[in-house]
Amino acid sequence: MSQNQRVIVWWTKCYKDPVKVTRAFIASLAMLLTRLSLQAQTPPPAPDPAQDPAAARAVARISVMNGVVSVRRGDSGEAVAAAVNAPLTGTDRLFTGDGSRAEIQFDALNMIRLAPATEVRLGELAYHHYQVQIAGGTTEFRVLRDNDAEIEISTPSIAVHPLKHGIYRITVKPDGSSEVTVREGEVEISSPKGTEKLGQGKTMEARGAADNPEFQTTGAIAGDAWDKWNADRDHDLEKSVSGRYVNPDINGTEELDANGRWVNDPAYGQVWVPTVDPGWAPYRVGRWVWVDYYGWTWVSADPWGWAPYHYGRWYQGPYGWAWWPGAIAGPYYWQPALVGFFGWGGVGIGFGFGNIGWVGLAPYERFYPGYGAGIYGRGFGAMNVVRNTNVGNIYRNARVANGVTSMASNQFGRSGVTTANYVHASSADLAKAGSVRGGVPMTPSRESTHFSSAAAGATHGSESSHFYSSRASSSVSHVSFDQQRQAMARSASSMAARSAAPAPASAPIHTSTNSVSPPNRGTTPAAPSAPATQSGGWQRFSGNNSGASGHSQPVRINPSVVQSRTSAPSNSSNSSGRGASSSAPHSSAPRGGRR
Repeated sequence: MSQNQRVIVWWTKCYKDPVKVTRAFIASLAMLLTRLSLQAQTPPPAPDPAQDPAAARAVARISVMNGVVSVRRGDSGEAVAAAVNAPLTGTDRLFTGDGSRAEIQFDALNMIRLAPATEVRLGELAYHHYQVQIAGGTTEFRVLRDNDAEIEISTPSIAVHPLKHGIYRITVKPDGSSEVTVREGEVEISSPKGTEKLGQGKTMEARGAADNPEFQTTGAIAGDAWDKWNADRDHDLEKSVSGRYVNPDINGTEELDANGRWVNDPAYGQVWVPTVDPGWAPYRVGRWVWVDYYGWTWVSADPWGWAPYHYGRWYQGPYGWAWWPGAIAGPYYWQPALVGFFGWGGVGIGFGFGNIGWVGLAPYERFYPGYGAGIYGRGFGAMNVVRNTNVGNIYRNARVANGVTSMASNQFGRSGVTTANYVHASSADLAKAGSVRGGVPMTPSRESTHFSSAAAGATHGSESSHFYSSRASSSVSHVSFDQQRQAMARSASSMAARSAAPAPASAPIHTSTNSVSPPNRGTTPAAPSAPATQSGGWQRFSGNNSGASGHSQPVRINPSVVQSRTSAPSNSSNSSGRGASSSAPHSSAPRGGRR
């Protein structure tokens, strides 16, 4: 029986009773209004990622750290201490010290792990397109399940493309030679002279000049403690259940299992409720860090603080603070922080207020991005401050006790939020604040590039500066940190010099999609062919194995995975949720409805 038929039967049974008729009318009206509201809040279908400018960039995550791990920032060149949940962008480098290990997640299904004394450099990072360079040491690239990502792992002489889910151990030795072992799955290995495929249970060694390396294939090398550590990590990921409740593009959900619970809220569907101390609030335990291209980014010190701070929305409900992950369907892009900023009190740097505050966005509240191709390296971009604004009228969570976090403007981006620098904003302060839309008008300092207050460990950098790639160079531009900082300082000076009228509360944020193509980097050009030589089991790449020669085309892991998310846990009832609008195609604001 359809919903309409049930309604007709209901009316037929109760039409003789005026009280029942009145109640039925009210219930039907409420149902109609709910449906109209949902239709108004549901956005149009998500755009094709291939046509979306936001898909040109992506962010990786430091998901595991054991021991001393350091990052050499690609934008500033500075070595900083790594931190769990720190974001990495293209041109960043990660180093592990002796006896240390780390993992970089590109998404929920693709990740690379670093053994002790290893250096990995990030090349192109785009939506479901990842290029990684191994400068030295041992790694394992793990593909948990078949998916649509295009992956390339480059060494000084070859490029490795996983063809399916699997376990791929890749080592670059001190002499520059490469060793690839397929524990599970299959890879295509490319060189300037051709490609070869390598299957499960095999090891390939490649050596010689980058323009014409030679290789030999043997049985897989014996397993060791590194393989055991990876197997244990795989087990932790595969037993996680939180991934079934979120969009496939959201990673880092394995940390949610042990730090909270999933409940069914009739208004939103499945939401995650963290296990936290009284007085806790979203976006309070951590620090603001300047990240290349994205600008001010929240780096959480909560052990689970990746997915809930870069996707979805927060709200306070019957279970306390809860995180709504948003829609299951459609592409979901990472965001630096889903908050609303405002200034209040005194006279300070940047935008004229002594304190800067922020509040986590609630479901359906619009996110105003302060970054983009038309803003990158040009200062604040399209930003306005609406003065004398009641923050509680704009942001639902600002009306919640303890929902707002503030600190002195001169401390922003220079240290984490602590009891020493936390500033309480009263109701009167929030009633006459300056609401910020777009980029936060605060100029970063060198401290703003640090993920924590810890000192960086030794960066045993390899001298390798060339890595073979079978891909064309990326057209994504990169602007140095100094250039970005100078542009922000100029914007700050210009803002202080003029006295512009406040922009309307509904003023849209406009960004352009201009970009600058960088020089060709990270690719070893093909040199004239050298005479083929044979030394025992060593051969030259010819492409006979796969029929390819020269530069191969990017390899896509097939088949594309379509993840079906299960419904509520056994102790919860099923419920449908709702979508929400987004300020721009690259926003991680919810798209579509939850299932």
